[in-house]
Amino acid sequence: MIRLGITGTDTGVGKTVVACAIASGLRRRGLRVAAMKPVETGVDAADPNRDGARLARAAGGSQPMSMLAPLVYPDPVAPLAAARRIGTSVDLNLLDHAVRAASLGADALVVEGAGGLLVPITDRVAFDALFARWQLSVVVVAANKLGVINHTRLTLAAIRAAGLAVSMVVLNQPTGDSDTSANENASLIAELENVSVVELPWLSDADDLERASEIILEPVIHELERSGRPLPGR
Repeated sequence: MIRLGITGTDTGVGKTVVACAIASGLRRRGLRVAAMKPVETGVDAADPNRDGARLARAAGGSQPMSMLAPLVYPDPVAPLAAARRIGTSVDLNLLDHAVRAASLGADALVVEGAGGLLVPITDRVAFDALFARWQLSVVVVAANKLGVINHTRLTLAAIRAAGLAVSMVVLNQPTGDSDTSANENASLIAELENVSVVELPWLSDADDLERASEIILEPVIHELERSGRPLPGR
């Protein structure tokens, strides 16, 4: 089974676009895909355009949102803070159960985190620990601009410190503007970190998942095959 965790170097760098593109692309290749956002903050559970709902649509699944995006908090802060604000805490057992249930019968599991890898979920657990307990290979999403080399390398160091495998880095162009660092960012990160790096250009339509998946998926497939885990059916 393909098991991918999507994290970012920051919030607002395009994790959901990348996660949806991967889920949609795998589904178009005939795979049964479960795409999840286990914890989502700053949204209303009934919002049809929240990240969890977009992921569910991209995967084309019929699983309930209570499974694919089980925990939703209204304040746009880290899950630990969001839960404390309403006098509760994140139930890790509930999240474990949701992941197991969503994975049943699936060929691929795509899990999008909230914010970055070390964003706290409880006072002792961040997304690095959750990705490790769910055995996810990590896709790092970063905004392709000045500063991204440092931000990406710090995230990669945290991933490796947690004993996680790196699937790839996606340098996303979240706006139509760019700076001159974008000319070298991808090649330098690939050289210094020995990872696959893909550049995703600015998409005027964030729901143009077919174009995004064409760009992103080939390196994912290559990495899976290189590690001895080819796509089911290939």
